[in-house]
Amino acid sequence: MIVFALRHANRTPDPADDLSPAGMARAKLLARMLAESGVATAYCSSARRTQRTIAPLKALLGDRLDIVVVATSAADHVQQIVDKMKALPDDAVAAVVGHSDTVPLIIKGLTGRTVDDIAAHEFDKLFVLSVFAGGASTVALTRYGEPT
Repeated sequence: MIVFALRHANRTPDPADDLSPAGMARAKLLARMLAESGVATAYCSSARRTQRTIAPLKALLGDRLDIVVVATSAADHVQQIVDKMKALPDDAVAAVVGHSDTVPLIIKGLTGRTVDDIAAHEFDKLFVLSVFAGGASTVALTRYGEPT
């Protein structure tokens, strides 16, 4: 399985739960990058900013992309996403759009590997996970869009 794991794109200040203009540009770039990857399932939280980050990809792929909104407490959210992703076929390509406090935990749950924290100002980290049958895995950190 291949998983693209990332924090939502650049956000507006609290309490407005939305993307900034820079965030919308980053979300559009993400869509362009992932459109031909074979991604068929995307997971996100109930936060508007996560859903808006994946929306341009949904606009490009239409019915070929299933978006699963997992709306629970942070701890339950992480476990539910990990469980759902582990139930996908071995050849699945998926994406998960989370938050600075959930993405590292999701990566750990899927791979057993620890990644550095995502700072409050970081919106450009894109992790590419390869999760193999039998438990082997790799995690590659890439960056996309304008540096943050």
